[in-house]
Amino acid sequence: MACRGGQAGDPVDVFAYALGLMIAALVLVRRRWPVAVLVASAAILHVYYLFDYPGILPAVPLAVALAGAWAAGHVRWSLLMAAWFIGGPFLFRTLAEPEPLARVLNDSMADAALFGAVLLLGEAVRTRRALRREHHLLLAEQEKSERLLLNVLPTSIAARLKDTDGVIADAFADVSVLFADIVDFTRRSQQIAPEQVVQVLNGLFSVFDQLAKQRGLEKIKTIGNAYMVVGGLPDPRPDHAVAVANMALAMREEVAGRFDPSGRPLAVRMGRHRQHCQPHGIPRAGRLHPGDGSHLRAP
Repeated sequence: MACRGGQAGDPVDVFAYALGLMIAALVLVRRRWPVAVLVASAAILHVYYLFDYPGILPAVPLAVALAGAWAAGHVRWSLLMAAWFIGGPFLFRTLAEPEPLARVLNDSMADAALFGAVLLLGEAVRTRRALRREHHLLLAEQEKSERLLLNVLPTSIAARLKDTDGVIADAFADVSVLFADIVDFTRRSQQIAPEQVVQVLNGLFSVFDQLAKQRGLEKIKTIGNAYMVVGGLPDPRPDHAVAVANMALAMREEVAGRFDPSGRPLAVRMGRHRQHCQPHGIPRAGRLHPGDGSHLRAP
C-alpha cells in the first residue's frame, strides 16, 4: 500500500484516472459481490502499478473493498488478499531487487498496520450487521410470541400478564355465556375426511370469531365442533345479555347458509346462560395449559 512507481511530480494520464475510477465503481457494488469486487479491485490496482503510475490513491477503494469482503464474512479471501499485498512487495524488494532490510521491514510494517486497521473496520461492520440481524430476529420472535399469547388470552389479560408478577384472578358480578355446537356433526365427521372436517370448522369458527369481535364479545374456547363465547368479561358491560343474544342470531343466520362436504345443510343448537362467575387464576410459574385463564366457574 506504500507509494509505488514514479515520483509525486510525474504526470498522470487519463488511463491512470480511469483505473482508479474503475476500482471506485466496483466498490459501489461490493455488498452484492464482495469477493468478486475485492479480486477485481486488486487486479486493477496491479495494472495501475505495472504502468509505473505514482501515488497510492487507487489503493483507497481497494481498502474499502477489503473491509466490505471481511464484513460480508469472506474472511479467508480477505486474509489472502492482505497477505498478497504485504508479502508480495516484501519478497520482491528482498529477493528480486534487494533493498536494505530495515527499510523494507519499515514499509512492510506500515502496510501491515494499514491492512490491520482496514480488517478491524470490516470486523466492526460485520459485528454490527450481526447484532442488527439478531435484533430483527428477536423482534420477530417476540411478535410471534405476542400473537400466540393473544390467541390464548384476551388482550387486556395478556397485557396484565406481561406487566404483573402476581396471579391474575378476577371476579365478575354479571356475565352472559353462549354455548353452540353443530347438530349431528360428530356422526357426520366419521364419514368425512379429517382435512374436510378441519376445513369446515375452521371456516365457520373464523366467521364466529369475527362476529364476536364486532360485538365486543370474548371467545372462550372451541371444543371439537362446540363454540363458547361470553359477554361482560374481561371488560364489564351492562348490555352483555343483548350482545350475546345478537351474537346467537348472527351465528344462526351464518350457519343457515352452510353445508357439510357431503352437501347436507348444517344446523346449530345454542344455549345462553347469565350468571356471576370467576375465571380460574393464571399462574406465574410453570407451563400455561390450554385451560388456564379460559374456563369460567360459577360460584
